[in-house]
Amino acid sequence: MGVRLQNRRLQVGLTASAVAAHVGVSADTYEQYEQGEAQLPATMLAEVAELFKVPLFYFFQDLPLESPTAEPEEPTAVLTVATPADRAAALVADFQKLEWQAQQYLLMLAQALVRERKVE
Repeated sequence: MGVRLQNRRLQVGLTASAVAAHVGVSADTYEQYEQGEAQLPATMLAEVAELFKVPLFYFFQDLPLESPTAEPEEPTAVLTVATPADRAAALVADFQKLEWQAQQYLLMLAQALVRERKVE
């Protein structure tokens, strides 16, 4: 994702310092995001997507879901045939297991996805 951040920043003609100031972090911290040394929080990613005038999904398109050597921490359940009510119940159950800050990030991500869909 860091490479995409840097490439798009350069495409729109912004400096790393300008983007860092826009999202409220130091230039060094933002450079860590671009170099892949740190993960950009979801709230900031939504701000950067707006600044770069790209959909939030731009940063995730064609990215591998996991590294080839990484082993999954836990098996994940996949709801292949689920009703809307089943999917909503699964989301609620997982959401309630998250810490407060993670819930806030998820809510902001959901709002960004809804805004993005309205634009299309």
